[in-house]
Amino acid sequence: MNPYLVGIVVPFVFSYILSKKSSKQRGLPVDVGGEPGYAIRNYRFTSPIETQWEEVTTLAELFKLACKNFATKRMLGTRKLISSEIEVTADGRSFEKFHFGKYEWLSYNQAYDAVCNFASGIVQRVAIFADTRAEWMIALQGCLRRNITIVTIYASCHSLNETEVSTVVCGHKELIKLIGRCREDRPGKSCCC
Repeated sequence: MNPYLVGIVVPFVFSYILSKKSSKQRGLPVDVGGEPGYAIRNYRFTSPIETQWEEVTTLAELFKLACKNFATKRMLGTRKLISSEIEVTADGRSFEKFHFGKYEWLSYNQAYDAVCNFASGIVQRVAIFADTRAEWMIALQGCLRRNITIVTIYASCHSLNETEVSTVVCGHKELIKLIGRCREDRPGKSCCC
């Protein structure tokens, strides 16, 4: 038998056999009392995983427990932007240099209050379109607290129309991009930021 033929046919046969075996199921829809089909659990687990805390079965409960245990400790630190400048390197490339102030901290208690306040005003699916920051974390935890579907939107913002969200949490710089996108992709629909 021609060795070149064997060298070509054998890998195809093995890849075909292996592809049949590796067609595993990644996630199963789970009814958690919210919108059907949006909660997905790993196919290997039929019930929620066990934790070292009996009262904790969700991320929202874990956050609440952490806020209770570390109420006065620092949790979220932010710094105000004082100024920015464009610097040009010797080879002609330019980059933006930022100057920030000192950290201002929210304690676990203050963050928990902000999460509860945010959660009290949210009722439907939420998209988060912002850089990672304290407000992003507060919005995420607020949605988890209310069992609301969360969608994260990347900088391209191309998937906003596919998400069917009613509310978008965004930063100042993303707002202009988002308004333009909403006018293009969602004529006649509201875009709340």
